[in-house]
Amino acid sequence: MRIVIVLQSYTILCSIFLSNISINAVDTITPTQTVRDGETLVSSKERFELGFFTPGNSKNRYVGIWYKQITIPTIVWVANRDNPITNSSGILTISDKGNLMLLNQGATTVIWSSNHDLSKADNPVAQLLDSGNLVIREANDEDPHNYLWQSFDHPTHTMLPGMKLGWNSKTGMNRSLTSWKSEDDPSTGDYSLMIDPHGSPETYLLHRLVRRYRSGPWNGHGFNGIPDMKPNYIFNLDFTSSQEEVYYSFSLKNESLYSRMLLIHTGLLHGYTWLETSSVWNLFWIAPKDQCDNYRECGAYGICDINTTPVCNCVKGFKPKNPNDWYLRDGSSGCIKKSEFDCHDKSYGFLTMKGMKLPDTSHFFADKSMTLKECEAVCRKNCSCTAYANSDIAGGGTGCVIWTGDLMDLREFTQGGQDLYVRVAASELGTYNFHKFSLKFQILVGDPQIIHGMLRTTNDSGKKKRVVVTVSVTVGVGVLLFGLSARFIRKKTKKRGTREKNLDPLLFENKKDDLDGYMSPEYAMDGLFSVKSDIFSFGVLVLEIISGKKNRGFYNSDNLLNLLGHVWRLWTEGRAIEALDSSMADSCPTYEVLRCIQIGLLCIQEHAEDRPTISSVILMLSSENAILPQPKKPGFCLGTIPSEIESSSSKIEACSMNQVTITMLEAR
Repeated sequence: MRIVIVLQSYTILCSIFLSNISINAVDTITPTQTVRDGETLVSSKERFELGFFTPGNSKNRYVGIWYKQITIPTIVWVANRDNPITNSSGILTISDKGNLMLLNQGATTVIWSSNHDLSKADNPVAQLLDSGNLVIREANDEDPHNYLWQSFDHPTHTMLPGMKLGWNSKTGMNRSLTSWKSEDDPSTGDYSLMIDPHGSPETYLLHRLVRRYRSGPWNGHGFNGIPDMKPNYIFNLDFTSSQEEVYYSFSLKNESLYSRMLLIHTGLLHGYTWLETSSVWNLFWIAPKDQCDNYRECGAYGICDINTTPVCNCVKGFKPKNPNDWYLRDGSSGCIKKSEFDCHDKSYGFLTMKGMKLPDTSHFFADKSMTLKECEAVCRKNCSCTAYANSDIAGGGTGCVIWTGDLMDLREFTQGGQDLYVRVAASELGTYNFHKFSLKFQILVGDPQIIHGMLRTTNDSGKKKRVVVTVSVTVGVGVLLFGLSARFIRKKTKKRGTREKNLDPLLFENKKDDLDGYMSPEYAMDGLFSVKSDIFSFGVLVLEIISGKKNRGFYNSDNLLNLLGHVWRLWTEGRAIEALDSSMADSCPTYEVLRCIQIGLLCIQEHAEDRPTISSVILMLSSENAILPQPKKPGFCLGTIPSEIESSSSKIEACSMNQVTITMLEAR
């Protein structure tokens, strides 16, 4: 590569044109040499190239560094990102004091400068290294510790292997990534990635200085909140935290490979490796990657889990601060304690939460020498302590981190994460205690009189009284949920020809056809029966109790849907609360009603395999922290022809949800 040589003085810029001698320089320029637009520097192994470029559809010219041998143009650093040149008259040179400068053609204006301390330079040169780092050093000194200036200390939107992201407290330098303004504009964009050295150091992604994402603290293997970013056969990861420096860096075990981390202008952080065989950049990692990566998505004491609906759940012992917002899929208000406890009378304990992204470390204490047991002891002595964890999980776990404020930005992972110990009331520890669930009805196995009392209670004028009952599921070995199960009903009917161990006479006054408002679709249509058929029956009963209406004989305004279809329609339209019996409207929190409706809908799903198991239903009813999936459509919508149109016929009309088929079933 031919490089034009000129004699130059830092104090007399115009002398740049006094000489015009050419030599075959490759990766280095001296104060007597320049790089003009159209000329380049190339690193010794031809991995990187420096020169002038125009991005995308822009007409501006910039000095940048890119991969030399990669067929897709890939810029990794830009010198004059906020000071473009509008023509091809630029000249890059280094002064005799070691200042790298970009000048216009007439050498009358400095477009960009490295602008560093010039007091130490004696015989400076600028060199492009095979790492992609552009350095200024003394000609006879190649020690990296003695570099006068380097582009790695001033990254733009790309992090390369060997580059440090973080702080140097000795020099006050903060190495951070900043996105381009757009694909065609490399000027400083709206997003930045930096390490906060305070607390337990971790990386933050900011949008105009507002935090949007955090990586979680370093735990010895990687950043706690990025379980898929860990050492492997390709990468070495390094995190250094000392009094002098706090930084993250990565390196490649095979130096012939290419890899980079890119902060794009839309606010996403991408990890790429170059696939030589297919000549493409392979995207192997992205952050933030989903809703739960959004900063403080679920507020204080809220746990974000992308596998649940809604994604926000409360730490056990806490409840939503604004329940209605949570069921509208907004959990940002967070959670509050269900009950207070005195940290002095030991009415508390520590709940072990596994696979967790550790909380934001704004208020914390850390000690790298403590054991986990010592960490707990310190937390117990401090009433402000809300949680503790190991600071390093390598080698079985060492060190101590203690949080003293609200726990923010929690996330649960199916793989990765680490143990977090949260202070909660003692009553919340141990196995799930089947406490009273505050939606107002009670279902006791083997005691149908309670349900009968709720559905049948009337006052003297024939109107229903306001009934307040509490859900409390009694659990035992072999629970059938409803010993009123259809299995027993069928056996008794076949053997004795009667219906005396059951709910039918209590609920429906021995009307023989009413028991069929509980048949699962697989049994009604094909005669197939399983434990999931019992679950279907249970779900129907739950929805009947909530609504105060029987499934059989209920019609919506169009006489098209029975109770199940009606509730499903309300759920899909976001109006499920309208299914609640008006007599209970003021006595039930909205979020509890919606939770029980959701449980009922889960039990009556069309496919038996989609319905929850008995144990899952018990867990859902007994714990507000249990994960509830989104229900699918009910098995079918039952409806009978109104009596005024067809007198007390014993026919049941069953229709598929898409209303394509209609089958008439004769009741037994």
